Amino acid sequence: MSETNNNAGYQLATRVAAVAAVVAIVVCSLLFYDYARRLEKDPLDSQTYENVLSALEEQPTNETLKEQVRSLDLQLRWQYFRQRTFADVGAGLLLVAVAVFLLSMRTALTLRRQMPSPTMPLGPQDREAAWTGIARWVVAVLSVLMVGAAVTLALNAKSPLQDDQQEIATPLTSSHDVRPEQNAAALQGTGEKRLHPEPPSTAETPPSDAEVAKAWPRFRGPGGLGISAYTNVPDAWDAASGKNIVWKSPVPLPGNNSPVVWGKRVFLSGADKTQREVYCFDADSGKLVWRQTAPSTPQSAAKPPEVTEDTGYAAPTTATDDRRVFAIFANGDLAAFDVSGKPAWAKSLGMPKNSYGYASSLTTHKKLLLVQFDQGAAKDAKSKLLAFDSATGDIVRQVDRPVPNSWSTPIVVRIGDRDEIIASGDPWVIAYSAGDLSEVWRVKCLKTDIGPSPCFADGRVFVANDNSVLSAIRADGQGDVTATHVLWKGKDGMPDTCSPLATREFVFLLTSSGELTCYDAVKGGVLWTEDFEEDCSASLSLVGSRLYVIARSGKGWIVEPGRDKCRRVGQCNLGEECVTSPAFQDGRIYLRGKNHLFCIGKL
Repeated sequence: MSETNNNAGYQLATRVAAVAAVVAIVVCSLLFYDYARRLEKDPLDSQTYENVLSALEEQPTNETLKEQVRSLDLQLRWQYFRQRTFADVGAGLLLVAVAVFLLSMRTALTLRRQMPSPTMPLGPQDREAAWTGIARWVVAVLSVLMVGAAVTLALNAKSPLQDDQQEIATPLTSSHDVRPEQNAAALQGTGEKRLHPEPPSTAETPPSDAEVAKAWPRFRGPGGLGISAYTNVPDAWDAASGKNIVWKSPVPLPGNNSPVVWGKRVFLSGADKTQREVYCFDADSGKLVWRQTAPSTPQSAAKPPEVTEDTGYAAPTTATDDRRVFAIFANGDLAAFDVSGKPAWAKSLGMPKNSYGYASSLTTHKKLLLVQFDQGAAKDAKSKLLAFDSATGDIVRQVDRPVPNSWSTPIVVRIGDRDEIIASGDPWVIAYSAGDLSEVWRVKCLKTDIGPSPCFADGRVFVANDNSVLSAIRADGQGDVTATHVLWKGKDGMPDTCSPLATREFVFLLTSSGELTCYDAVKGGVLWTEDFEEDCSASLSLVGSRLYVIARSGKGWIVEPGRDKCRRVGQCNLGEECVTSPAFQDGRIYLRGKNHLFCIGKL
């Protein structure tokens, strides 16, 4: 009975091995065939596509040709990604088939093996010996096929459109545009080249400085300084009683970004693992005017990024120029919509390599959209400052940044007769010309994870970070001015999240534990501290001569600082958790809680 069972098991094992071998050979052959017929270059290298592009260059206003370009581009890209999926699935199936074959052959040989008999010596027709020889040949053939398939896959992986999430994080060599006709050049770019030699579009006039000053167009308002142009806003409110709460509206998806406001529109973004959306609320009524999904590429939507709860999937604050609103998400998707909610352009910058999740907010300047895309380690050389044409989404200029991942947002300030972009990361604070992104000066004064953004007042840049120091930098230098332009340093009250705020007289720091520290802006040195004994994530704001401090619990305080101490002059409570910074307009404050957007005004 035992011998009968062994024979049955042997026959089953050999048949399974034969089927696995056939499957392995078929899959391997298909992989070779697929590679032989595959496009080896950019999927946009299609003669038909090139012909349509050429026609569009001659007729740039022809909407029919534009639509043909978009349609052809989408078809070619989907063909490319289908081929990559086929290769990935085929490789996995090949490995499984080979493993099953080897296991089955091992089982068959074990079951067939018999004890030697002294009266019946093994002869030349011994089946085990025969099967052993056959097995060796089959294993050799399959090994050759498997190595060939591995070589095929390795060669195939060198396509210009990398799908490895770390490799695609370098936008200049692998960014994927949802309007790909605008991004074909970007797929060819490398190093520090300008991807589009054309200047930003001239079809529209950017908002004036006066218009920007009246709005709240970005994180921490005009210039990113956290200073309100309006003083007629409430200094007390309470959500439970409704005191000074004009309206509150639910926000569909979560997000740790702050509201931006222009005219009658309030913009936010929200996201989870699978969805990324942008919202427009009516500033007077709180009505959700429109909500739009941010377009994704197959790669950016394939796998959600790893983020912490403090960061989330929609930490960066949107930006607006009254023509469009711009949003970026944790997976590197960047999208623009006109103010009526119609999609303008979108692209994927690639999945950022970031320890806690991407959080740098967007900034607009004239006709440019600025993105500080810091990621990885400094040695990875993946961090960049990117300037997009805000109307078209074309990458106009870019510059490499010698820093690792960071979470701070750049500010744009006026230094003498030029505008400069100030961006901080470990260890450098670097000033770039807003015109061409050329480096103007740098100071080595930071270390570890950089979360707070820079601030500026009276010709001086101030930067601070936990495990580092507060540095006051004279902003009129050239080159590395570490040794000459750092006016003073401070080490007390260092923040790890909340951005500092500066005036001509004071510099204010707020720690995550709720300790407010005031420095002399000119001479340095601590003037006083005030402990609110509440966890804080929102950055400080200044209305007239008063500071607004918002705690994570939703509680808030309005304080009037002096040189010796500060005086608490108002208190407020949002009624829900709050980690975002307020936006100020004429008579109104817009503040995002964990679940709602609030409008606060004197009632």
